[in-house]
Amino acid sequence: MLAHRSSPSFPKVILRLFAIVSIIFLLYYSYSTFVEHDPLKERLYELGYPSEGFIFTNNTIFWADGHLTKIQGAYVEDYPITAEQAYNIVLQYLASYNQKLKKYDYKLYPKKSSLAEKEKDGQLYWVFELRLKAGSNDMFAGFAWVNRKTGAVAVKGILG
Repeated sequence: MLAHRSSPSFPKVILRLFAIVSIIFLLYYSYSTFVEHDPLKERLYELGYPSEGFIFTNNTIFWADGHLTKIQGAYVEDYPITAEQAYNIVLQYLASYNQKLKKYDYKLYPKKSSLAEKEKDGQLYWVFELRLKAGSNDMFAGFAWVNRKTGAVAVKGILG
């Protein structure tokens, strides 16, 4: 005959549930604290770029860093400006404006997660949304277009 097994008491059940929830919370917190997410790399992946290496499709090579190479027969067209370089180019372009805005506690910056690819007049561009940070608030200020071949910057919005 089997021994009679008593059911666990209410405090023991609550204690076990608390322990399980605490462990799940601590695991999530440690993961989110120590794992670094780069919005630029995530956005590149969303745009169809690989996380490492390259993808060759439709006579175009998509490199993991955003570098692009188009092949048309014997003609190879290279777009050497990567997404990270384009971001840094926009930061350098905005540096003089930010120096002037510093005394008003304002700052212009490109939003990494807004990275997009655009084509205009046969040229390829990286496009970032510009944000104006004023204290704890930020607002839309326009777009920064970076030519993928030359690195030239054009700003559309409050700056031009």
